[in-house]
Amino acid sequence: MKSTDKFFAAIFVFSSVLFSCALLSCGNGSKNSDALEPISIEAKSASHKWFALNKDGYEQVDAPQRAAAALQKPWTEAMRISCMGQSNEKTPLDISQGGEPKIYALTNRLGIIVMSQSGVKVFKDPQFFSERTADKLVFMNGEPIYSVYRNSYFNEKISSSQPFRPFLIQFTADSGVYFPILTYENLSLPTNSEVNDFCWDGTQWFCSIKNYTESETHFSYLKFRPETALLSISPEKNLIAIQKSSEDEFRRVRSPKDFSAAPKRVQSLLKGLPTDFDFYAECKDSGGATARQFIHSEIKNPNSIARAVVQISGTWIAALFEDGTLYLNGALYANKILNNSKNLAIRLPKLPEGYKYTDFGISGTTLFAAWEQTDFYKTGRSGFLSVQLKKILYKDAE
Repeated sequence: MKSTDKFFAAIFVFSSVLFSCALLSCGNGSKNSDALEPISIEAKSASHKWFALNKDGYEQVDAPQRAAAALQKPWTEAMRISCMGQSNEKTPLDISQGGEPKIYALTNRLGIIVMSQSGVKVFKDPQFFSERTADKLVFMNGEPIYSVYRNSYFNEKISSSQPFRPFLIQFTADSGVYFPILTYENLSLPTNSEVNDFCWDGTQWFCSIKNYTESETHFSYLKFRPETALLSISPEKNLIAIQKSSEDEFRRVRSPKDFSAAPKRVQSLLKGLPTDFDFYAECKDSGGATARQFIHSEIKNPNSIARAVVQISGTWIAALFEDGTLYLNGALYANKILNNSKNLAIRLPKLPEGYKYTDFGISGTTLFAAWEQTDFYKTGRSGFLSVQLKKILYKDAE
């Protein structure tokens, strides 16, 4: 296996494995004096609701395992929430104008589901979603942008028959419209290639490109810095300064860093975990660029490492592990500071065996967490959970 293949295989393992240890009481692990006693959400509590994805968007269900059966497919081909991101908070003075942040759930094979405290709305678009994999949501100038591609392993005939090949697409929530803003033509890429990964650090884009023929597959790398707004770029007016990159450079920008390099807010939030607990944290900034990745481990055994998604907002920070353990610190939108600025731990409803939580966001005082049924690289049922945190954390405000 090529070194590049090993790198992406490792990232896939980190992102997919379900760690079964109870995070707040890890058996024989080294205990930490900052360990927290979790607030558990009861299975039949009125504070939360389950929703399952379907071809029309979503429907409420009693529990994930009671959703309609879904044919298990490779995760690139399945209907699932591939990632979630949220806009920046507006000042609390804007609350009457819907100032609480919106959460954008990029839903593979469907569209984008916009979630907020005031409601949930589905924006379907078969043109860009029905035959492509949608992934890697980021923000530029406050607008959500994501990539689309077709996995060559599951789509063998994807090259010469495609007259139009978008790479980056912008979604405008106000109008519900999708705009392709960058294509393979803009990047001067041949028909037998796919951008299989990218990173935007807020200034520059880095891309890994999978090039394939009948006999072999190899990777190439490029980087670019738009010289104008991406919406101004077209095949006739291509204002992009493209440069060659390398596998080493791409590794440097995409490889997880040691947890000691994580933002202080992230380190403080997770300081209650046992000192020898191994985990992988994917850290997102509200309205920000590509998530930063950090590892608290010597990576002796990648199959035993836990995964957490961290959302960093202006007034709060939270981390969700795949078993439903949520760490939270700060003040939710337009509300007072929680727990005298001390960390909180919340245990979301336990999922059935073979299911996991994958991503989340908080709008106002409503938490939305994506869940899915997994079997190695395949996904079956999928959906999301909504939790009214105000009923749990701000009881005195009821």
